[in-house]
Amino acid sequence: MSQNEFAGILRAIELIRAEHVKLAVRGPRFLITHRFCQLGTVCTPGEAIVEICLLHRAKKFPLPLSLRLMLLFDYLSRNRYTSQSASHIAAGLSVDPFSQEHGAYANAREALSKNLSRTAVKQQISRLRAALRTAFRRAGLSINPNRVLIAEETEGNEVRYRLKISVDWEHP
Repeated sequence: MSQNEFAGILRAIELIRAEHVKLAVRGPRFLITHRFCQLGTVCTPGEAIVEICLLHRAKKFPLPLSLRLMLLFDYLSRNRYTSQSASHIAAGLSVDPFSQEHGAYANAREALSKNLSRTAVKQQISRLRAALRTAFRRAGLSINPNRVLIAEETEGNEVRYRLKISVDWEHP
């Protein structure tokens, strides 16, 4: 083989290596789609989460999430730079205007609003990791969901959670 024949292979290896570094530093990329936005606004209380997708190589891989899990994922995404205990997450969701008024613009507030207790947050974290595992597998990524939805131990008996992801919000 000539040097030119290896150039394409070397370029492909460089691209895969760069992709791997980007995933390691920024985490996987997700797209959260909201509906019912008001003209001239973005991400306001009253909108509704429609879908959450993993984005990889210009393809979308929807996460199989219930409404409760979508609200939790959206909340953790908006607060991804700060780790929080299950109690803090439950308290945050209970006062978060976006979560509490979810779907109000569609007159569906009662049907779409969901609260989580501290115990429920822990259970939902496990379910969210399972959904992440499914999406990663469908995308052909060998990423451990525990490295994306991180549990950080504290000196006490508390665990704090945070998402290590890149995220965009879409308002079609």
